[in-house]
Amino acid sequence: MPLELHDENASLIGVVTVDEVEQLVGWLRSSQRPRVSLRRCNHLHTGALQALLLFRPKISAAPKDAFLAAQVLPLLTGAGGDTSRQGNEPP
Repeated sequence: MPLELHDENASLIGVVTVDEVEQLVGWLRSSQRPRVSLRRCNHLHTGALQALLLFRPKISAAPKDAFLAAQVLPLLTGAGGDTSRQGNEPP
């Protein structure tokens, strides 16, 4: 099962597909202070990513998957700022 949902904690496991997005969104909506572990996740459907970006739960454990850790985790934690631009230059 790709989702283990508890009162305020969830674990995303293995391949999280579009089929799990609705359940994930429902859980995120009903949790007052959601915490999500990505430790065992190795694929995240873009719909699930969009839900996580919208609700901004606390990420309680970083993914072991190299791509998710390098490319997705910074988006979810706000640590992916672009430092290549300086001053007031437009994007």
